[in-house]
Amino acid sequence: MTDNKKNILFGGLVYSFLTTLLLAIIFFSYVVGSNNDFMDAIGWAYLSVSSLFHAGLFTLLPYLILFIPLALTGSKKAPFTVLGIIYALTTLLFVVNRFVFKLYHFHINGFVLDMLFSEGADEIFVFSFWLYMKALLIVIAVALVVFALQRLSLKVAARVTRRKRFRLCSFSTYLAAALLSQGIHVYGAASLHSSILEGDAFLPYYFPLSMNSALDRMGIIDKEELSTITIQDNTSKLNYPISALESDPNAKRLNIILIVIDSWNFRTLTEECMPNLWAFKERSEYFSNHLSSSNGTRGGIFGLFTGLSSYYWKSFEYSSLKPVLVEQLVGNGYDINIYPSSSFKTPPFDRIFFKGMDIRTSTEGGNPFERDCQLTADFVGDLPLLANSTTPSFSFLFYDLAHAISLPKDKNTHFQPAWTYADYTRLSNNTDPTAYYNLYRNCVFVIDSLLGIVFGQLEANGMLDNSIVLVTGDHGQEFNENHKNYWGHAGNYSRYQVQVPLVLHYPGVTAAVHGHRTTHYDVVPTLLGMAMGVTNEPSDYSMGMSLLDSASRGWHVVGNDLNYAFITEDGYIIEKKGNGNVSVYDKDLNLQKGYKASPKQLNDNLQKLNRFF
Repeated sequence: MTDNKKNILFGGLVYSFLTTLLLAIIFFSYVVGSNNDFMDAIGWAYLSVSSLFHAGLFTLLPYLILFIPLALTGSKKAPFTVLGIIYALTTLLFVVNRFVFKLYHFHINGFVLDMLFSEGADEIFVFSFWLYMKALLIVIAVALVVFALQRLSLKVAARVTRRKRFRLCSFSTYLAAALLSQGIHVYGAASLHSSILEGDAFLPYYFPLSMNSALDRMGIIDKEELSTITIQDNTSKLNYPISALESDPNAKRLNIILIVIDSWNFRTLTEECMPNLWAFKERSEYFSNHLSSSNGTRGGIFGLFTGLSSYYWKSFEYSSLKPVLVEQLVGNGYDINIYPSSSFKTPPFDRIFFKGMDIRTSTEGGNPFERDCQLTADFVGDLPLLANSTTPSFSFLFYDLAHAISLPKDKNTHFQPAWTYADYTRLSNNTDPTAYYNLYRNCVFVIDSLLGIVFGQLEANGMLDNSIVLVTGDHGQEFNENHKNYWGHAGNYSRYQVQVPLVLHYPGVTAAVHGHRTTHYDVVPTLLGMAMGVTNEPSDYSMGMSLLDSASRGWHVVGNDLNYAFITEDGYIIEKKGNGNVSVYDKDLNLQKGYKASPKQLNDNLQKLNRFF
């Protein structure tokens, strides 16, 4: 290799290293002016090395992929011009992203781009002449800084005599930052160290390493023990509830029985498939247009217990906060009883909702059928004590058969023809769903038989006279109803994966069917108001309202912090993908390439989504 090419390559390396330092400073500055009360020494150290490591990803890759091949041609101008343009645009992107993060608490994604470049953007972005001038000055300043770094790198490269040592130092620094940042995060994830885990949010598009499963297999940590850890610091980025809750002291404290069916397809609530719940529905209030808070268990149960989207999951996990529902249950002296068929530790609902509390997290049984039967027997066995107690009770029954889609052969008989087991390898867009759906319906039919026992014993023990009974699903279960080859859940946000039935029974109820849209975010306000006389507006602590309030909910948000969607009032699904892109679908999951959401509506709903930070 000629000396000229070596000089060009070394100059590019110095340029890459200096730009890495610049981007690392910009990343680190994201925390300035933000709520960082949760940060401690190790958190600051983690953010420092992670900023350096993450910045290096954006500088070294262009150097390796573009600069080196161009430099090997012998040209000096072309590689530095290309690298300079890439570095300038990258730096400008993260400077602009810093302003977005301060405003929305998330980084630039498709929603932000849609708001900025769609027709009607001037409804929310009103830019004065001086703001345009300020933006122009920022662009010029970034370009000048990046250009100055390029000139500086050439001067430094010309004066460095021990180039091998410089190369070794620069790559060693980057490697050390990579190993330290990932190693600290592995420790943070294994110890639930909040300053490390919450620090991730400040770095754009950063997905660090966690090894809890591997560490558990090696015997270094115990995941079961980890799930019982309560994070000690009481600080949080959350403003939840917005106002302290107040209650009517004269309100009668009612028992609460919350029954949830995992993966419940709303089409199965028929007299043929669920005769016991159907009869119970006929003397209760039924909500026929009810939407879950997600298309998966984690987000669905989170919405039921907190009244918020699981967009806030990490903030709850890394803080000492409990859901207001649980705080009010504890404050009002409720006896809390949890009857989960599948483990309440995976996802770690026990730690998210009941921090520091001793609750039941599992049910004995060799398969979902046995566990569903056992939890029913356990609850029914506890009913006489609950009915005769002077202490109000909260009971949560979580059935799993509809999720497992697995039954003993002698129970798989009511609907025929039915598969003997769920053979997922046979599913395609051309598969006739009848036999598979009948297996699923047989599972739901068995759950209904268990619900019949529950309803009968509630009535026999007089519990229906002083209890709220609410039956719903955590999310839906699709059987290719949209003919897009989707089976199950967690694949899209159409009604077949998000809509679930909801039946509400309470003392003095008048049977009714409600067609207005309701959501999982409405459950907490309904229970707090009916059972404990909470008088606050639901907006103080929830993204919903009372189930009985027929007012419009506006756009409904589903999903989590990485992938979420807004479902408009007319059924359009505006989905932000994990990669930041936005796609729009109609209610039948047909892609809408020409759909243009109002930037003002997008902005208003993003502000609502972030209201509890």
